[in-house]
Amino acid sequence: MTIAALRTLAVLEAPTEAETVFGGRTRNWTQVAALWVDLRPGGHREAGDGVARPILTETAQAVARSGVAARGMRLKAGGEPWRVVAVVASTPKLGHMTLKLERSWP
Repeated sequence: MTIAALRTLAVLEAPTEAETVFGGRTRNWTQVAALWVDLRPGGHREAGDGVARPILTETAQAVARSGVAARGMRLKAGGEPWRVVAVVASTPKLGHMTLKLERSWP
């Protein structure tokens, strides 16, 4: 993989939580890094229990240079937020990482 293959600029975000004045908790997303990625669509699956409306889950992979990514973070690429469900280091080659991504549609 060459540097030219990493053509999508994405933002890696981490969740931050704070207590509200009413005793509850709120979650915000804070930018951790900007990454050039090669975003590849994976597929989709649909899950439902027969009562509620089914949920469509899309999957994708993003290859980037190794960085601070971790499970539970969010990657925004092309304006769309993706959940980082796994990080595989040194894949496809040393110095790179593959992020396994998901997003759900109600």
